[in-house]
Amino acid sequence: MMVKRRRFIVDTALAAASIASAAVSPSKQLGRKPGSKTKKRVRLDVDEAFKSMDDHHFRRKYRMSRESYYILLDIIKEHLPPTGEKRAKPGSVPNGPITHSARLSMALRIAAGGDAIDIADYHGVGVDEPMTSFWSVVDAINATKQLDIVFPTDHAEQLKLAQEFQDKSDIDIPCCVGAIDGILIWIHKPSDDDCAAMGIGPTKFFCGRKKKFGVNMQAICDAKRRFLWVDIRFPGTTSDYFAFTQSDLFRKLEEDEMLLYPGLCLFGDNAYVNAPYMCVPFTNVHGSGNTQDAYNFFQSQLRINIECAFGMLVHRFGMLRKPFPVGVSIDKTNAALLALCKLHNYCIDCNNANDDADITSADLNDTGSIMLGRDMVLPR
Repeated sequence: MMVKRRRFIVDTALAAASIASAAVSPSKQLGRKPGSKTKKRVRLDVDEAFKSMDDHHFRRKYRMSRESYYILLDIIKEHLPPTGEKRAKPGSVPNGPITHSARLSMALRIAAGGDAIDIADYHGVGVDEPMTSFWSVVDAINATKQLDIVFPTDHAEQLKLAQEFQDKSDIDIPCCVGAIDGILIWIHKPSDDDCAAMGIGPTKFFCGRKKKFGVNMQAICDAKRRFLWVDIRFPGTTSDYFAFTQSDLFRKLEEDEMLLYPGLCLFGDNAYVNAPYMCVPFTNVHGSGNTQDAYNFFQSQLRINIECAFGMLVHRFGMLRKPFPVGVSIDKTNAALLALCKLHNYCIDCNNANDDADITSADLNDTGSIMLGRDMVLPR
């Protein structure tokens, strides 16, 4: 009896301590507070609202045409979470369900750099719904095979890419299959929990040259400035060359001489090293007027396409012109970056096809490589 009584007292004390802890830590409480009342909101019918927008206004708000918007919605709809409309119990959604179209509308406005509170007020939803919608759309885009970023291994496709670069060259350079470079994506200082989970201190994310925290994104683009390959796995202090040499694409290029059609190569800046698959400028020849200086000029004429692609990406999606929101993990940041790169390609495809996007299913695995699972690597 005494043993049972002591056990009962201990269990009661533990239960009381747990309840007290929950009471003094309301920030960890999930869901709505007991007794909270529903705020009456009027949901925006986005499809009706779109009818009052002219084409120019729509493109400025959503970074794509009206037709492209609905094509994108059809492509990713199956990967979006259910609206709850079909299974809702009476009174469980007093303000009405949030449609997939409204989710995509809020996500694209967040990506364009809009304020979450203003977006919530406009759509008639809670202040947390715009970011919730953004992450739902990010997951849906990354789960959609039709939008995968795939580096072409077919030689016929590579020759087509080289011809497009040749058409842009003043001296008809025939050997460029893609332009490569890196960009620092601005983030807030990573949290202590994030750094502890990855085993990397926050200083590894701080770029001394640009005076900001960030992650290193490596990318290759074509002559249309579409991304052919994206790799986001390293903190901001990592050099472009080291980040590239740790990628799967680098290993494939080193091991398989026939990955690229003979004579074709990537064009990069002096952060990279000359190789059979990589063409970089000569050093210390600027202004000399010799053939090496001339070569550097025409090489940069094609290489600059990747700089333009980065500029288009940041200009199109204004959220990249400021640090990612506080509290967003590195994993989620990288997933969002990959989704934005895919949207960038989608917008270019739509523009090139007069807003009639004809995206076929990818027959290869997505080569947009991102760091997930807390395995970010330190530069050595």
